Amino acid sequence: MSIKKRYNFPPGYSLLQTTIRSNEFLKDPIQFISTSMEKFSGTYTASLGINRKLILTQDPDFISYVLKDNHRNYHKSELSTKTAVQFFGNGLLFSNGDYWLKQRRLIQPAFHKEKIKGLQEIITRSVNHFLSAFPTGDDIDIYPLMNRLSFDILIKSLFDIDIAPEIMEELSQLFSDLQDFLIKDVNQPIRKIFYPVTGAKNINLVKAKRLKEIFRQITRERKNSNGNYADLLDMLLHSRYEDTGERMSEEQILDEVLILIFAGHETTANTLSWLICLLASHSNILQKLKAVVENNSIGACLSDEYFKAIINETMRLYPAAWMTERVAVTDDKFGKFSFPAGTIIIPFFFGLHRDANSWPDALKFMPERFLADPKIAKSKSFFPFGAGPRMCIGNNFAIMEMSIFLCTFLKEFTIIPTAKIPKMKALITLRPDRVVVGVQRINQ
Repeated sequence: MSIKKRYNFPPGYSLLQTTIRSNEFLKDPIQFISTSMEKFSGTYTASLGINRKLILTQDPDFISYVLKDNHRNYHKSELSTKTAVQFFGNGLLFSNGDYWLKQRRLIQPAFHKEKIKGLQEIITRSVNHFLSAFPTGDDIDIYPLMNRLSFDILIKSLFDIDIAPEIMEELSQLFSDLQDFLIKDVNQPIRKIFYPVTGAKNINLVKAKRLKEIFRQITRERKNSNGNYADLLDMLLHSRYEDTGERMSEEQILDEVLILIFAGHETTANTLSWLICLLASHSNILQKLKAVVENNSIGACLSDEYFKAIINETMRLYPAAWMTERVAVTDDKFGKFSFPAGTIIIPFFFGLHRDANSWPDALKFMPERFLADPKIAKSKSFFPFGAGPRMCIGNNFAIMEMSIFLCTFLKEFTIIPTAKIPKMKALITLRPDRVVVGVQRINQ
């Protein structure tokens, strides 16, 4: 006779309560989770089924335990990756286990700070070209502009070649369509029932195939080229596995290209949009930053501590990855809690970043906090790029990209606040609905 093992889950919602409150969660997940965190002291349980539970937490020690201290017992769950893999491939973001580790070790060196410096010229060139036609006026919606800029920079950093405008437009539209489909697939699971009728999944699989075809053609042309390139594709093509000395297959390269764009596109666009919104509404901080820009080159801005502090403070208040998820491979426990294999843990970064227990004046935009205590940027209360072995591989690239844009933009433009306050859209990333500001070209 088997004895059913007992576990000590955090307090929270039963299956019935979770089901009843599901619409409330879907309507505004951040508000619902934040209210629940306050109710249950920072960690709570929700039920997905009779034997499947979620543990959501903004406890910095619990989050560090899952992402760093005991990371080998936690993988990405199929809840967030199963559909995505079909469209964007089995690259770093969605893979697990030995294959993930092998790919991470292969690609990681290319994203070290010194290597990334080689992309500075490509990024600067892309930003200058984009800003040459930047719109001005009293009501400019920044978000779609930052979205397109981030996409253009990523494509140019991957493939430093001239791509026909119509192909760039097609790539942008394909990515936008696939991301929108994936967001709806995750947030509205009931839609899956109707896929055989609507054909929505098959339509988007065709789009994913077309996306790969474009990148496949570029990759094959590069292989047959005798030119010298300093882009990310060149790095992927020439990387070799330590144990065998072999290079990645074409399919592996395409998977990693898709993941780099998927993971780095919207996240950077979101952060830049929130950053401009915050600067526009905090004139004292904007003027101080403009003084730094006026007296420094782009290279100097990249290493300026105030620049770093402003970007960090933006990512604290509006983390692009507002949450993540892991699934326990084996039974585990943390503190007084214990739970079985298969339990999904949701680190709620948004809540932790705004927790008054970790951050004095937590809701205020105060970049100076990162200057007063430089150690907090590496503390277990700050996860702008995740943590542990699965920390975002492109963190140095993203910081450099944002710094180059901000420095170049503020040398040429000034921004003016409007009465329109953006709303948060907690999708796969924390996206603003619209960021409307006034934009004027300096010395126009």
